[in-house]
Amino acid sequence: MNVYQVVRKRLKQVKEPYKFLNGDVYLVVTPLHIWIWLGSKSFCDDKAVGAWTAKVIEEENKDIEIDTVMEGDEPQEFKDLITIEVVEGDTPGFLKHFEKKVDIDYKLLKIQQDSDGLIKTSEVSIKKKSFKSGDSFVLDAWDELYVWIGKKSQVKEKYEAGRISRALDVERKRTPVIYTMDEGQEPKGFWDIVERIQKEDPKQ
Repeated sequence: MNVYQVVRKRLKQVKEPYKFLNGDVYLVVTPLHIWIWLGSKSFCDDKAVGAWTAKVIEEENKDIEIDTVMEGDEPQEFKDLITIEVVEGDTPGFLKHFEKKVDIDYKLLKIQQDSDGLIKTSEVSIKKKSFKSGDSFVLDAWDELYVWIGKKSQVKEKYEAGRISRALDVERKRTPVIYTMDEGQEPKGFWDIVERIQKEDPKQ
């Protein structure tokens, strides 16, 4: 059995005695099972990386089973497998410590359905006021893809946003992490990223 802590976009192996921070995400990996443990105060980015990494491991072993467990609601099978002590704490994740890559051409794609029901995709400036409730958006940050769903966006717009993010995923030599969020449910730090790109990228 191997136990890993999600630290930004990487996994850090941890040893006994197992002390899990309630603001973090951990993977408990056995030959046939992956448990994704979510701390009660963990962030969206940690959860996404944990799920993404588990899927990567699953690709290497199709017979492996993946289960997600919440702090305080661990099933008996999990408790029988590992003894943990949960402590207060949090390791900074990607959204909390974002560093813009100056050599990357970031893009914000707007997905909009016109009056004829046709879907149009256009590039707009990366700034908060570009995000409109009636549309869906994909923020392409190369290693990370953010799908933002407006409250009033149409079903076709949501579908197209997901399709575009998956297509970009396939194009990349490395596997990006895809974060999907609804308007009003953005993970902490997301708007800070948008603001920093706007300030640091001259074309915005």
